Amino acid sequence: MSSPCAPRTTAQEPTPDLFSSSPPAPAATTGSRKPKRPPPITPKRFTRFFTPRNSKNVSSHTSLSASGRQLQDITRAAINRNATQRSTPRKTVNFVDIENQMQTPQSSSRKRKNAYLSPETSPAQSSPSKRSRYVTPPPFEILDDLAAVEEPPVFPVPIRRLRTLGAASRTLQRSFGGILSVGRGFKSDHCTSWQGQTADFYSSSDDLNQLPQGAPPFTTASCNTNSLIAVGDEDGYIHLLDSDGDFSRAHVSWRAHSNAVMDLQFSSDDTYLAAGSGDQTAQIVDVRTQKTLAVLAKHKSSVKQVRFQPGDDKIVATSSRDGAVQIWDLRCKGGHMSVHSAWGSDAPYASVIRTLASAHADSTPTTSSGSSTSLNKTASSAKSESVSRRNDISVTALSFLPEGRQHLLLTASDASTCVKLWDIRGRYSLRGPAIPISTTSHPESHNRHRHFAINSLTLNGDASRLYALSKDNTVYAYSTSHLILGVAPELSTTSSSKQKYCQVGQEGLGPLYGFRHQNFHAGSFYVKASLRKASQDKPELLAVGSTDGCPVLFPTDERFLRRESRHQEDDADELPGLNVTTRSSSSRLSLSRSSTNSRCPDTIPIYEHGTPLIRGHDAEVTSVSWARNGSLISVSDDFRVRRWKEGSMARELRIGGESEGKRWQCGWADAREGYDDEE
Repeated sequence: MSSPCAPRTTAQEPTPDLFSSSPPAPAATTGSRKPKRPPPITPKRFTRFFTPRNSKNVSSHTSLSASGRQLQDITRAAINRNATQRSTPRKTVNFVDIENQMQTPQSSSRKRKNAYLSPETSPAQSSPSKRSRYVTPPPFEILDDLAAVEEPPVFPVPIRRLRTLGAASRTLQRSFGGILSVGRGFKSDHCTSWQGQTADFYSSSDDLNQLPQGAPPFTTASCNTNSLIAVGDEDGYIHLLDSDGDFSRAHVSWRAHSNAVMDLQFSSDDTYLAAGSGDQTAQIVDVRTQKTLAVLAKHKSSVKQVRFQPGDDKIVATSSRDGAVQIWDLRCKGGHMSVHSAWGSDAPYASVIRTLASAHADSTPTTSSGSSTSLNKTASSAKSESVSRRNDISVTALSFLPEGRQHLLLTASDASTCVKLWDIRGRYSLRGPAIPISTTSHPESHNRHRHFAINSLTLNGDASRLYALSKDNTVYAYSTSHLILGVAPELSTTSSSKQKYCQVGQEGLGPLYGFRHQNFHAGSFYVKASLRKASQDKPELLAVGSTDGCPVLFPTDERFLRRESRHQEDDADELPGLNVTTRSSSSRLSLSRSSTNSRCPDTIPIYEHGTPLIRGHDAEVTSVSWARNGSLISVSDDFRVRRWKEGSMARELRIGGESEGKRWQCGWADAREGYDDEE
């Protein structure tokens, strides 16, 4: 019997599933009580259903189907949409979070289905087994370059440089750094005129040394390593002065010769002093003891100049009025033939190693074919014939070339304006006139009128220019390279073959240009020239004596010459007697002025931008020299030795007038009118 609480087992029909979309399944024909239904879709099964098979089993190498790849893409997109992390990286990076994210997952004993999955912040990427797809960028149009338009070059207008140097101009010069500053692309180019280098010289009453009356000074020379100055006078005395200290008194004076001292020069180390005299001899003196070390006695007339060979103070060259040039070696003793009556037989005579007899006897150099016209030959034939018969043409000037070419010697004479080049290593015949390596040609104005003598030869700092002081009141500038090379066939239009080496007896080129001034006159052979080499902040300057009683300073910077030529060409209509001609050889403009002593016009540029130093002397200024400190020493026939310094006192003396005796026994540079005006 059944219990009343037990459920009644009654066969019931199955209830239809309202949530199922599929039709009800038919009843099983077999004897099974439980009907089979489609499995329900739960979240767990949903994940398993949509998870790709290859991600569930790592070891499986089966490829996904197309539907599987689509489902994978849909799933990844949903994960990206539900990600809570930022899509863009933060500006501030926390390295602790990065380390936590980059930690390797810990291994477990249970086998994991998805090992080493990418972090949630990793961007969605395709499967590693799937090839990466490259996106082709959209096509874009390539534009051709525009055609280049050729524009004419535009050149800036050159700066007009000041012709005067007043207060404003001097301030501008200092703003560029001084005289040796680098400005506007050129060294020493500071927009000022050439007077800025010469207008600041003056001499006060303390810069005067008065020699005893009756013995005017003839020559002066400066030391190379100290501030001492040597002055030789007509009585044969030599005075040593200090250019830095008290200039009114001489440190020491002694009588070196029985006749006038004509020339002086110190050795390279200032240990020896060479003195040429009118007693037909020269001597080498120890400066410290004033003792004679060697006597040079073989000339037959007064010695005009004496020079040490650069780099070797044991070799000395002397020139004389007898027309000969003697080369001496102080290490060799002379024989009994060198005894001179003024010194006696006990004097330490030196020996001659080379003699250039009648060095300038033939004043007309040998001309090459086609180099001179028949007119010039006719005009100078009578003069050369009379000059060639004389063997005693005075050799008035000597100059060695610097070290490296110290075996080359330059000479000049009182017969013409030609300069001769000699090699003292060669042998020259004693039977006739010696033949030089080369000889410069005469200025064209001298060939048409008459020849003039040369008083002095001076080389510039790098020996590229040779300045010859001529008695036609002009300083001619020569190119030293043309002297060494002799004839330059590449500059000749008639020469067919080129000359590689210098030949003996050839004619070189003439002067390049000249310096001239209305206060510069060379009235005697005692007027000399001297050049100050550029050093520190001091530019190169050329100083010459003058019969007018005032030294004259010329700037040698050739950039000033080019500016001066342009200014003179601009003012050609305003200046009388100035003609602008064209040189056919170089197609350049050159200036032509009428020389004061020449009847024919000059065919080379002549520049007159000199500055005279006035009121310092009352008679002819003969010799000048530059001291080591940059000051100028001048001697005159008024028995005065002047020291010219640079400073602002020069302007005060020019504009101060004669009041209160400020100009008493003073001298100053005479600048052009308007130079000191305030701008």
